[in-house]
Amino acid sequence: MEASESVPGHAAIRGYLARLGAELAECDAALRHDALIDAESHLRAAVRAGASPERAIDEYGSPEEVARAYRGTDDAPGPWRREPATGSAGLAAVPAGDPWSPPAVAAPSARTRGFRGIPIIGIWANPAAWGALAYFGLVGFVLATAYFAWSVGVGALALVLMPTLLGLPVFVALLGSARAICLFEGRVVQTLLGVRMPRRTQPVEGAEGVGFWQRIWCWLRDVRSWLSLAYLLGNFPVSVAAFAVTIGLLATGAALVFAPVLSLLGIPFASVDAGDDVTIHFLWYRLVPSADGTISIPGAAAPASIAIGLALLTATLWLARGLGWMYGHVVQAIQVARPQPVPPRRA
Repeated sequence: MEASESVPGHAAIRGYLARLGAELAECDAALRHDALIDAESHLRAAVRAGASPERAIDEYGSPEEVARAYRGTDDAPGPWRREPATGSAGLAAVPAGDPWSPPAVAAPSARTRGFRGIPIIGIWANPAAWGALAYFGLVGFVLATAYFAWSVGVGALALVLMPTLLGLPVFVALLGSARAICLFEGRVVQTLLGVRMPRRTQPVEGAEGVGFWQRIWCWLRDVRSWLSLAYLLGNFPVSVAAFAVTIGLLATGAALVFAPVLSLLGIPFASVDAGDDVTIHFLWYRLVPSADGTISIPGAAAPASIAIGLALLTATLWLARGLGWMYGHVVQAIQVARPQPVPPRRA
């Protein structure tokens, strides 16, 4: 929002926003972000329409009332939750058809909730864990690669054009695209990782009603522009590492589970040329090829192999869920960052 001190009622609105932020201090950062954006937009619009700041604040509601209404629409998310809350509508209710609202999710059945409550193995019924597995095992890696290629390509073009003064607008366009990409990434993260993202877009501080070069200066001063670009560049190696670990753990766990099952069904674990002197170690068993060159898992190894594989897959789900929770809050922090007010320009 415009931060000039010449705006009527600026001090009163700032004070109201500070009290509202304090009331929502214990709530989710994205929920607090939306509440502040909504309140600031409403109050400034009312003041521009001719209402006094005191009247606009009185009609909007006290910070306690507004905070209570927002808390009624979203439960404060715990570390392992994904399902959107279904609280009563209030001042913070998302309008019908709002593109920023998360997709409706059917309430889990009593059987699903009961299984999810079982320690350790309940993670198999957690949709956020499976979403994180899909994100780190495929979606996030593909998107991070595309983001990195775009950032490096456009950034290199901006550096090449910088001596001609065309590089600065290209670089500012890169910052703008980075912010837009992070908004899109937030939607993906909210869907797959279960971390709430802001549903209100905060404008660039001080960029309204100014000239072209002043607008560029505002974009360069906005911390969210640089955080977004840093995310696109730094997220690539993180996604590569997460992809390698996720795929490696999944492949190992699946092999431990299905290899003995296939052997029990008569499908060999491996096959070599007859007569080759090959020895394969599987867990603590030494596997020797049969006369026809096929290698099978002994029946005695099947229970231990399946148990270890299931334990590894369960640990992978927990790892993906925990990493997804942390990763999602990093993306959330970028989107809710509030820049410092831009000092007013002197006449």
